[in-house]
Amino acid sequence: MILEKLKKHQVKKAIILGSGVSVLEGKNPVLSLSYSSIPNWPVGKVKGHKGCLDIYEDIWVLRGRAHLYEGFSWAQACFPTQFLADHGIEELIITNAAGGINPDFNIGDLMQITGYLNFMKPAQPRGNLPALLEPITKIKTQLIPKLASGVYVGVHGPNYETDAEVRIFRDLGADAVGMSTIPELETASQNNIAVTAVSIITNVYGKTEDLGHEGVVKAAQQASRKLTDILGIS
Repeated sequence: MILEKLKKHQVKKAIILGSGVSVLEGKNPVLSLSYSSIPNWPVGKVKGHKGCLDIYEDIWVLRGRAHLYEGFSWAQACFPTQFLADHGIEELIITNAAGGINPDFNIGDLMQITGYLNFMKPAQPRGNLPALLEPITKIKTQLIPKLASGVYVGVHGPNYETDAEVRIFRDLGADAVGMSTIPELETASQNNIAVTAVSIITNVYGKTEDLGHEGVVKAAQQASRKLTDILGIS
């Protein structure tokens, strides 16, 4: 029944919203499905993730994601993006809330991801260096003109990074760090989906105090309007 409903509302574009990130708030979707109603969909419980798929006339909005640190497998974290690919999505916007490693960033800045370091996969235990950079240009990145760009580090979590880890990531050329996104990037690449990936910087190491998850969500909420304007989603 769910799949039949989706077939009636096929579009080519989707967006995945990270912690506290919001778009199209106040606009009624054509169809709204809770993640729990979709077979095999991983349902995360982290605050700031509503846990639903909202269908609009020209875009599907995934309000929240599941994380590895919640106990989900790599395959489960990849499932939503594979689901999108299987249902005809050709363009994907991926968003997240991330900690700024580059000292030039400030809270509320936006960074488009142009490369990443993967410290997430179980096959790569934390502490082992992965291949240094996996350029997102291999994932048909659609760049946003005049928006700052940088390298994203994906870590397993749930703990925030230590000072020593941040120094290592900075030495490797990273600009921001978070606990998501890479499963989606890799799945999109495997399915030839064009990607735009953007981090909202919610704290900056060495410049701002530890905000905790609630502070991260609040900072992402405040920057969402800027993100909406840049992406042209209204």
